[in-house]
Amino acid sequence: MSEQNDSETHATINAAMRDKTSPVWDMSQERVFIENLLNQRFNFFLVVFSVVLAGSINSKAQLQMQIILSIGAIITCLLSTVLGRSQEKLDLVLADLFSDPSHPAAIINKRAKEGGRRRRLVGKWIPRLCCAILIIGAVLAWFNVLQVPQPMRPAMIGLTSR
Repeated sequence: MSEQNDSETHATINAAMRDKTSPVWDMSQERVFIENLLNQRFNFFLVVFSVVLAGSINSKAQLQMQIILSIGAIITCLLSTVLGRSQEKLDLVLADLFSDPSHPAAIINKRAKEGGRRRRLVGKWIPRLCCAILIIGAVLAWFNVLQVPQPMRPAMIGLTSR
């Protein structure tokens, strides 16, 4: 019930009243906060994905690679749900800002070229792709399709001891 009251109160504030109460937390400040939060979480996600990928590539044993890919896939999938929720919140804030034709974000959005929903790349599609890569890698590693390369012996590469 309080959510309805909050949204009804927000809907009754016009642009002039919003500008007078600007020092109070408003939707523009919320947008900045959510965008920064999403970007920081996305950067952390990319670091975790890169570490898992590097760890699996540099693993010395098959079991080590299997464990790294499996745990990494679980962690990145959990982090991707957090990114998806942040993206959802950002979309809601932007939709609210774009609904006010006097807001600078709405003005710029009108003037910008139509290009689809590219901002969902960060919050939805790239994390899903990264998770899929790690899940597929883990499954292939557990079925020994993806294997740790064995070190080459001197006899195998044409070097013989004299």
